[in-house]
Order: sequence, then structure tokens, then C-alpha cells
Amino acid sequence: MEINLNLEQLIGEDEDRLLKGILGCQDTDELTLAIYGIGMASISEYLEMILGKQLPTRANEIRERKLFHLMKHYFVGRIPNESEISALFQLTESSSRTLLRDVRTKYKYELEDELLNSIKALLRTAQNDGLSYRIVIQSDNLLEELKQMVSVKAPYLDQIAKVKNSAGVYSIPEDTFEILCNAYGINISELEAAPARER
Repeated sequence: MEINLNLEQLIGEDEDRLLKGILGCQDTDELTLAIYGIGMASISEYLEMILGKQLPTRANEIRERKLFHLMKHYFVGRIPNESEISALFQLTESSSRTLLRDVRTKYKYELEDELLNSIKALLRTAQNDGLSYRIVIQSDNLLEELKQMVSVKAPYLDQIAKVKNSAGVYSIPEDTFEILCNAYGINISELEAAPARER
């Protein structure tokens, strides 16, 4: 089935500008692609309703299901951060954090690939400073996932720690980072061989 979108019929100039800002789109092509993903999430949700599947009854369950469909069709292959969820759902960061945690818990198995992709992409951005790895983490949920993995796989090692006076930079000791790479199927030697700009 092919779906054609004519944005000029759907939104005016003011909405176009506003949507580009909210969704982080640089031009009309990017906006069309973003709205297509959101539209596919919506269609999936309506089809479930019509077929009587996964019918939520409470407001927060409805939001959870909406976010699940957005992860599958809009964010495609990754877990969004809390700021992205806040922009779409008009929620506070705290509410977005809770919503994302609830969705990850409820749909743990359906979102396995998205979580793995997000963690791998995040770990690949780490920079070795000689003593530890420095990494920018913008999602409390992904940070929580990484810390939990350290607690399970290597409770005897030093935990991930926030770098003092930074907004979102974290330090991961080398041995802890190696455990994380092994747990998520990343070959650490490839990371060390790759130039920083390619990570």
C-alpha cells in the first residue's frame, strides 16, 4: 500500500515552521519523512483498535501504546531520549522518563532490537582518555540500562559515574567498558582502531 502525503493540504506555513522545529527537520523532505513515520504509527494503532488487539483503557496506557508504535515506525530502530518524547507528547522530562521506562518494561521483548541498537550506537561514541572512556549520555533510561548491566555482569567493578561539572558526560572505567562491550556484542578492538570522527 502506498501513502502519498501532500503537506500543503495538511498544514499551513506557521504549522510547517513549528513542526520542523519540534521534529528537528531541516527541510520539507525531512518533514515529509517524519510525518510519514508518525502516520504509519497512527495507522498501526488504528488497525489494532479495529481488530480488537491491545486495547488500552487508561490514559497512560494509551500514551504507552502510542509511544510503542512511534518507536517502531517513527524512531525506527532506536530508543528515543526523554527530550524527544517530551517534544512529541508535550510532557515534562520527568513524565517522559516515566513513560519511556514503562514502555520499555511493558514491551521489553518487542523492543529488544531498538534497545540493542541504541546501546551499541551510544557505546561506539565513547572516547578513551587513557584511564577511562568518556561518553555523552542524553537519556536517563539508557544510562539506567547500562548501570544495570554493570551491576549484573560485574558488580565488583567501578560503576559508570557522571563527570563533575558536566551536563551529560559520563566516565566508564576501562574494565567496566570492556564488560559492557562484551555484553552488547561490540568488538572493543574495532572501536579502538576506528578514528574518532567515524564513531
